[in-house]
Amino acid sequence: MDYSGDVTESLKRISIAYKKASHDIFNHSEIFRPSNEWLPIYKQSYKEIIPALEDCDINAIDKIYKNFWRDSCSSGLVGLPVDMKLSFFGNKISFINKALYLNDSLHRFNLWKKLIGNRYPICSLFSPTLGNPYGYFVNDKFIKSGADYQHYYATQINDLLLERQGRKVVAEIGGGYGGMAYYLIRDSNNLTYIDFDLPENLALTSYYLLKAFPEKKILLYGEDEIEGIKFADYDIILMPSFQLDKLHERSCDLIFNSYSLAEMSPPTIRHYVQQSANLINDGGWFFHVNHTSHSLVSAEDFPIPGNLKLIRKELAEWNLGRNSNMDEYEFLYKKSI
Repeated sequence: MDYSGDVTESLKRISIAYKKASHDIFNHSEIFRPSNEWLPIYKQSYKEIIPALEDCDINAIDKIYKNFWRDSCSSGLVGLPVDMKLSFFGNKISFINKALYLNDSLHRFNLWKKLIGNRYPICSLFSPTLGNPYGYFVNDKFIKSGADYQHYYATQINDLLLERQGRKVVAEIGGGYGGMAYYLIRDSNNLTYIDFDLPENLALTSYYLLKAFPEKKILLYGEDEIEGIKFADYDIILMPSFQLDKLHERSCDLIFNSYSLAEMSPPTIRHYVQQSANLINDGGWFFHVNHTSHSLVSAEDFPIPGNLKLIRKELAEWNLGRNSNMDEYEFLYKKSI
């Protein structure tokens, strides 16, 4: 598919939705605003993209997003959790950093093959090269950094929903730039994907998914009311986090989170977890991957309601390629019927 077409109308939609979300967020509780690990990112990394979005400066937004993998607007959302600009984007990459990147890429790719088995070919990892991404080549085919991780969790979600009848609704709390969502949406039928995130992150997700799926019905904030919405009317719904409270109880089949819950404040975690339990259908799933020690709040200490039963807890080995002391775990809960 050609992704090089004019994006003016999409960027206008994104800017309008962003301005409304960034204004309306102050009409809601502080728990929906940046906290803990995200505060430094907001102060240091979003200095260019925020005014561009506020001014609806199409040329500036387009320039930044065309390079978002290598721009500070995606800090914390893509690639390795190190200073990529300092370590890899200069004139010369040190031997140590080359070895780090190679080791990490090989580890993740081999782990993906181990976990997936023979169910999916390598081409399943291919995805749009939007935003000037970095990654690695397998058999002369480019695979973006993190694609293996994102594809794996998309397959896990699809597997969990195999027996669900009718249209499936999956909500993600903090969808990054939309990497996992891409595979989930690409490989699913009769599904509505909802992402709840901070306005700046959501704007980037909107850019990626609007470009990746020009044929899909995508709803941005302010274009329709999410309360009482008919999920069959949309394939993708992208909303600021405070809209989480507008969904009806038992409206989601599965809610997923990757890392960001443990980066939030305790009151925010408590609200998101409790609200997730309310939104999940009976027999539905709460699935998250988070730190158990290298964060302000351990995933072990999340205030999980009694109607969510822990089905499994497993070590998430994706980062073992560069750190043998990992504390990242997958937690899968099922809601009591």
